[in-house]
Amino acid sequence: MANWREELTEAVKTKAERDAEEAARAKQRVQEALGTAEAAFELALEALRYAHDRIAEKGQAVRVEAFSQEKGSPEKGPAEQESAEKGPTEKAPGKGSKLVLGVLSLGIQLDPETAILRVHVAEAKPREFDFARDRHIAATDVEEYVGRRVLELVKVAQKAAPW
Repeated sequence: MANWREELTEAVKTKAERDAEEAARAKQRVQEALGTAEAAFELALEALRYAHDRIAEKGQAVRVEAFSQEKGSPEKGPAEQESAEKGPTEKAPGKGSKLVLGVLSLGIQLDPETAILRVHVAEAKPREFDFARDRHIAATDVEEYVGRRVLELVKVAQKAAPW
């Protein structure tokens, strides 16, 4: 329990001091969550590679592509990433990959500045896993989600053009 002096010290802080403390706490949460987010990204990437191998065994045109995330545009999905200008832009250490099966695609993208992993299915709004905010998310949960989305993607591709 804080004494009156500690409470007074807290009460007289300026907005800038409170904002700086909140920013420091947020940065610490992101750093703590980044390990889990990176592990989830690796498991999701492994799911994409596994799907690639199984689909390629059947002689289908499938590929796994890697891409980088542009700094200042964290909301861009894999499709927008490819169509973005290729000028001299600063690259964030963000990383991503996507599985492409015909015209269908499923992408994963990790933003290390926020510890958010995004899963893009075709051109739909991405599903975001915010590891800094939701600490209960396990890396295996993300792998399962990506695996289920890959399964849906394959079923749609099979229905459109049976092989």
